[in-house]
Amino acid sequence: MAAGQLDERGKEVLKLLIQLYIATGEPVGSENLARLMNRSLSPATIRNIMADLEVLGYLDHPHTSAGRMPTDLGYRFYVSSLMSTRRLPAKEAAAIACELRPREASPAQVLEHASQILSRLSHSVGFVLAQGIGRTTLRHVEFVELLNGRVLVVLVSRTGFVTHRVIEVEERLGQHDLQACANYLNAHFAGMTLARIRGRLLELMGEEKALYDSLLKRVLALGQQAFAFQENEDSVFIDGTANILDHPDFEDVTRMRALFRAFEEKGRLVKILNACLAGSGIRITIGHEIPDPKLSALAMVTASYPVDGDTGLGLGVMGSTRMEYARVVPVVDHIARTLSETLSELNRGAR
Repeated sequence: MAAGQLDERGKEVLKLLIQLYIATGEPVGSENLARLMNRSLSPATIRNIMADLEVLGYLDHPHTSAGRMPTDLGYRFYVSSLMSTRRLPAKEAAAIACELRPREASPAQVLEHASQILSRLSHSVGFVLAQGIGRTTLRHVEFVELLNGRVLVVLVSRTGFVTHRVIEVEERLGQHDLQACANYLNAHFAGMTLARIRGRLLELMGEEKALYDSLLKRVLALGQQAFAFQENEDSVFIDGTANILDHPDFEDVTRMRALFRAFEEKGRLVKILNACLAGSGIRITIGHEIPDPKLSALAMVTASYPVDGDTGLGLGVMGSTRMEYARVVPVVDHIARTLSETLSELNRGAR
């Protein structure tokens, strides 16, 4: 049935019941709600309203208790239509911003630190997801001569992430030649995604010019290896999985094993997180809305955000569906905005 069938009394009872259940974890009875409402409605009237809410699918009635508890649908209606969120107090927001901006930290260290802050403030699992290297934008590439025909490749993305890899080359090149190749790539390909660069290099290999231009031949040979990566290989920083153990919702051993198995399988976890990060801004995904039935006891509050125009970074919180959404949403939103600003500042400082 449509949510529009709820009258104001039904909405008030549902909102208070969910807030009380989030706070206590115990099924909520009509007497407790009547006290919260200062007896503006009698327990009998509230019981009738709760029965209607159960028929509509917003509440469940555990057989061992006279009280009710929210369903995924009830939480969805609450966060979409009933919940009030406020901006973080200025003092708390400033403290988070200060903590996120440690001196002389690399972008990767900042992301790891952000996942820790998210976990600590939400008492749940905090995560930050960085896009696969192939979807990042090149700012700078360097080649450094090593021993035995090996070359160190240093790739710097527009968002400031630094990737190192060692390649082997058939033609022995001195540092002067390597620098000339790097200069060529930086002049012609800076600002492109790495995947686009790889495609362009393949196109150049088929052009007649590549047969006669010795510099271009070296550039193509180096570039072929330098940009031979798994373009969809995302990086995930996750912290606080042990916090799940503190929630009584996860006392079931089978459920716990399923959760931790998902956390350990990086590819599966990244796929789930990417699905929940689709779109822009804050997104709340609850229970069976998560695209993995084994994680249906979880809820996620996520945010995707740009860094100097690039969009492949996201962060959020995973926890029980009995999450304190009104508190977690502004925390995630503030950390996402602050992290975007911090990485942009690091990027500008590295230019």
